[in-house]
Amino acid sequence: MPPGNGAGASAGSGGDLEGPDHYDTLGVDPGADAPDIRRAYVDLARRNHPDLAGDDPVARGVAERRMQEINQAWSVIGDASRRVAYDRDLAAARRRLWTPGTVTPDFVPFDDSIDPDDPAAEHDVPYGDGAPVPRSLQMGPVVVAVVGLVVFGLGMLLGFGPLVGLGVAAMVVGALGFVAAPVYAVMRSSRSGLD
Repeated sequence: MPPGNGAGASAGSGGDLEGPDHYDTLGVDPGADAPDIRRAYVDLARRNHPDLAGDDPVARGVAERRMQEINQAWSVIGDASRRVAYDRDLAAARRRLWTPGTVTPDFVPFDDSIDPDDPAAEHDVPYGDGAPVPRSLQMGPVVVAVVGLVVFGLGMLLGFGPLVGLGVAAMVVGALGFVAAPVYAVMRSSRSGLD
């Protein structure tokens, strides 16, 4: 049985997945806070109380079973310590059900909620012209560093000091290029974004 679809840990007791998921029973998200969970419980209890079923014994029996499920869910996720244990058991059970090669149950590919910490993200528009950095600027530092390494090795092998110095200088220039190329790319992109 797939996680989150009628599968939940039994009363947060550390058992296997048995019975309905308590979050599904109360109709709340697993990330819901305590007041939201309480509101959902009270609303469901008011709508599903057996006294509202009238005199029909079948309807009363259905309402009693539903109310038992609601009370069981509330007794687990309405209590902070039992909820922590239930969440831990539920996550472990979902990991046990996970099949390699599929998306993990905990994977959330995209969060479209509003980020209160970054009001500027509301108007998140790409800037710059998107022009790529020239290939020579991307590969230049690599080529210079490799040539410097070869010249340095050759100078060491031949015991020729000026060649060793030239190799070290080329390696330093290559290393500086690794820093300078991204800085140039960022400056170029932000400058074109201001136009």
